[in-house]
Amino acid sequence: SPGSGRMIQDFWGPSQKLLGDMKFLESLKTYDRDNIQPSIIKVIREKYVTNPDFEPSVIANASRACEGLCRWVRAMDVYDRVAKIVAPKKIKLKEAEGELSVQMAKLKEKRAALKEITDKLDALNEQFAAMQAKCRELEANIDLCEKKLARAEKLIGGLGGEKARWSE
Repeated sequence: SPGSGRMIQDFWGPSQKLLGDMKFLESLKTYDRDNIQPSIIKVIREKYVTNPDFEPSVIANASRACEGLCRWVRAMDVYDRVAKIVAPKKIKLKEAEGELSVQMAKLKEKRAALKEITDKLDALNEQFAAMQAKCRELEANIDLCEKKLARAEKLIGGLGGEKARWSE
């Protein structure tokens, strides 16, 4: 108040100049909201967000343009609060994705080694089956030869008696 000796901040002149700037709206759209200085956020939270008159519904009675700015300032405050919660989670996510990538590469490597081993095992099983078939064939051949030998011995034994008869 005048006469109290306190300085009163008058933002009307600078506000008119700022609102008259043709690039003002673009500067709000492209504002670097990920790097808002803590000192600015502190002022916004202490002086404006806690002020009951700094509500879009209240400000709309005075100016539609100021209502939009009020919404924007409140949105930046909310964004900053959320960003501080989300940022560490994004870092952890990146770390987890990096670890996942490493583990997936190891898994791919192990799967390739497993495939190589199973291919070798399949080849050995085929070779084993072929050898078993050959073994059965040879056993059958041995059995057949033993039977032929037994019949031949029987025949020779039977013919041995005939030799004596034919010699007479």
